[in-house]
Amino acid sequence: MVETITITLNGREVSGYSGMTVLELARESGVDIPTLCHHQHLAPYGACRICLVEDEKSGALLASCVTPIGPGMVINTASPRVLERRSMIVRLMLASHPDSCVVCDKGNRCELRQIAADLGIGLAGLERVYSPAIIQEVNPFMERDLSKCILCAKCIRADHDMVVEGVIDYMDRGFGARPSTLADVALEQSECTFCGTCISVCPTGALMEKNRVYSGSTAKAVDTTCPFCGCGCTITLEIKDNRIVRAVPFNGRVPSNNGRSPFIGVAGHGPPEAGVASAHVPGREVNKGTICVRGSYGYEAVQSPGRLQRPLVRKDGDSAFEEASWEEALEAVAAGLNGAIGAGGPQSVAVLGSTKCTNEENYILQRFARTVLGTNNIDNGSRLSSAGTRVGLGWTLGTPGSTGCLEELEISDVIMVIGANPSESAPAVAYAIKRAVKQRGAKLLLVDPRMTKLRPFAHLWLRPRAGTDLSLVSGMARVIIAEGLQDDEFVTRRTDNYADYKASLAPFSPEDVEKATGVAGADLVEAARTFAGAERGSIVCGNGITQYVNGTATAMALANLAMLTGNIGPHGGDIVALQRDNNGQGAADMGALPGFLPGFNSVQDPEARSKFEAAWGMDIGENGTGGLPDWVGDTALEMIGKAQEGRLKAMYVVGENPALSFPGKEAVKAALASLDFLVVQDIFLTETAKLAHVVLPAAGPFEKEGTFTNLEGRVQYVRKAVDAPGESLPDSEIVMRLAARMGSPIVYTPTQIMNEIEDLVPLYEDPCETEIARPGGVGGGQFPGTDRRGRRFAVERSRRLHKGQFPSAFDRFHPVHAEDSPGSNPGPCQPDGGGGGLLLLAGTGLYRSGNGSTTSRSRRLKAIEPESYIELNESDMVALGISSGDMVKVISTNGEVAARARIAGTLEAGTVFMPISFPESPANALFGIELDSRSKLPALKACSVRLERIGS
Repeated sequence: MVETITITLNGREVSGYSGMTVLELARESGVDIPTLCHHQHLAPYGACRICLVEDEKSGALLASCVTPIGPGMVINTASPRVLERRSMIVRLMLASHPDSCVVCDKGNRCELRQIAADLGIGLAGLERVYSPAIIQEVNPFMERDLSKCILCAKCIRADHDMVVEGVIDYMDRGFGARPSTLADVALEQSECTFCGTCISVCPTGALMEKNRVYSGSTAKAVDTTCPFCGCGCTITLEIKDNRIVRAVPFNGRVPSNNGRSPFIGVAGHGPPEAGVASAHVPGREVNKGTICVRGSYGYEAVQSPGRLQRPLVRKDGDSAFEEASWEEALEAVAAGLNGAIGAGGPQSVAVLGSTKCTNEENYILQRFARTVLGTNNIDNGSRLSSAGTRVGLGWTLGTPGSTGCLEELEISDVIMVIGANPSESAPAVAYAIKRAVKQRGAKLLLVDPRMTKLRPFAHLWLRPRAGTDLSLVSGMARVIIAEGLQDDEFVTRRTDNYADYKASLAPFSPEDVEKATGVAGADLVEAARTFAGAERGSIVCGNGITQYVNGTATAMALANLAMLTGNIGPHGGDIVALQRDNNGQGAADMGALPGFLPGFNSVQDPEARSKFEAAWGMDIGENGTGGLPDWVGDTALEMIGKAQEGRLKAMYVVGENPALSFPGKEAVKAALASLDFLVVQDIFLTETAKLAHVVLPAAGPFEKEGTFTNLEGRVQYVRKAVDAPGESLPDSEIVMRLAARMGSPIVYTPTQIMNEIEDLVPLYEDPCETEIARPGGVGGGQFPGTDRRGRRFAVERSRRLHKGQFPSAFDRFHPVHAEDSPGSNPGPCQPDGGGGGLLLLAGTGLYRSGNGSTTSRSRRLKAIEPESYIELNESDMVALGISSGDMVKVISTNGEVAARARIAGTLEAGTVFMPISFPESPANALFGIELDSRSKLPALKACSVRLERIGS
């Protein structure tokens, strides 16, 4: 039971709970105590002593950040003694601080300057003390001026305890003490990821952005959700003259946008802790005060030259683009789509929605496809990355996505990371994993053919052959059952089909698994025992398991393992399924899928169709005509196949770039070019847009309002920070204008669209529990201060459960089938002599996201990695006569690209790695179109290649 403690604070009684510090209670009570070394996401440190207070009962001066409250304390935060000591401490700091406030980029954001001003201190009035010089940095992200360092250790503690990299620490002692890298090497020669977290916590100008677009403070700041991966981090954008000049992690201050933050709630999940308000409590954001390099600098891409500003139309067939008015462009689109429907019917048109668009935009887009075009041929970009986990977890657990959140992941006893490299693809997830290991003693089971940055944190590293994860996971399950380590109560009460599943594991003995995967049987057994022995065991998985032809089966195997050990639900661990893009989960939830209406209601369910037909005011004839289509449409790659065959006449592509991101690049481009009509809606003239008949300019992620759903299922606001360039419009506004032009108006106010989603999509019903004023939403309007109910209510803490394709009562074991498990035939996952003697693994890099269409345009991200690369083992380099830095041609049976060779000690001989995020050398061009039969996700993870050195 928590003890309540009452103290006297500045003459009035206030109460807190045992364990609170004086500083925490004071801030909770609205009393400001200045501090320079304290941070809400860091343990109390007591370095600066600025936070001194006086206990009038004992006469002691106490550092409030490290002093716990005690019964009967009489605290004065601004007594004469306190102010005298505080002023002297500040003067001592200023004595070793340069008098350069006027030209310092930190400006009014400098906390030392603010405190000095509050105390009425101008010059220090003391003898100057030597300060270290500025350190020259080569990297394009940050610079260090240690003459301004006050030794608060915030940067060091953020590095060690928030992002857990361990790159910097104190060097030397006394007046020479300073934060530095090991051996004082430059940051670019260290393990630094340039995430920007240390810059954001630095209270002075000691750490600053380099090559910044604006120096000084800004009057406007907007809190929003980062769009550069599926984590959904909360960031603050600083604005000057309608331009974003800085991005920092949300720091817990009162937000500039009427005191509200981006966090709404979790779709299908209640708040992680009962009774905690969702209307942003500092510390409850996904990233907990951290940020990554893409979040810090990716915004530059959205403001880069080359943004589309006016509609483009080819007025004479194959002629060059000409700028057009919106009326001309929409008339051309309406004519093109109507013409295709007239020639081939609704099944001859298709819509590709976007994982980068908001929930509201995807909802309107799928309604447009079904009610205006009359087609279920609609899909989204997550088909290429997370469809395997969506289908696999949906079939087994009833939840097409993650079953838990990062807060739960961080308190797990054992974490298995498989088919994922979150250090690069989802840094906030990696931070949580590393904190769990370092600060809570969690055991990490790392399953990856490559040595990733999580390797030093791993209790056990399993290195299976590419594409053999299904055998490894099934082998772990067989060991658990053989040794009686399964959770019998959970299996009996919460699951079905266990007997069939158990029988299907017969071929997966440790010896058989060792032959298939290369993982020693003893290591397999240890991994199984470790995971089964956890009170809370969690699994983090990514497209490293799903982008194979058996990817969905592997996702099911992970669900089987979680069920077998009781690690599903609030009392166990969870599965965290990574999403490559920022709204992959939301796009699927909103019905941008060929077989599902919003909320995963089957298009073949008459009751579900009737519900949406009534909501959308469709006029249904006596014979059922005029209703929603009841046939399952084509997935993204199936659309391309139909286009190749001439059966698909027109496509409407919104925010996706299939000519770059789809496998079989040349075949895809040819298929798109063969369409009678192609309209592309995007922020840049992408490779796909260059093939279009009409291009529509859309607003970027910082130029509109709405919501994203992150990899946890958490629904968060996206706020407009700047105006879109030229005549660009939000995607929702474009779709609604087009619907009106085609004679079937779709009209929503911002309030109406969110209320409709809440009514028709159970996952999104009442996603938060406190009064929240919604910001301007679809169409640019403003949401009212409260919703129509006047208040939001708590969501039950439960997993997403769906009807239709997905079971809704029990978790269901899925037996392992022989055709799902790789046997002696190496298939596409092993070198087979067709493409060459090397196995190429494709994946995400740190400095770019997705296919790189957007982040490749960021000035500073491009500076650190200007061109594509391929990593090789040193022995392979020697054998091939290639040196690090050479340009090489990477050749497979499906295509070829150029890249610069790099030596890497993270790969076994015979294996190479190439990132997918370089538009000029897309790794996906090396792959053919081969689909997982269940999820229709293409195999994009591994293929055989050979290398040829380019030039001398």
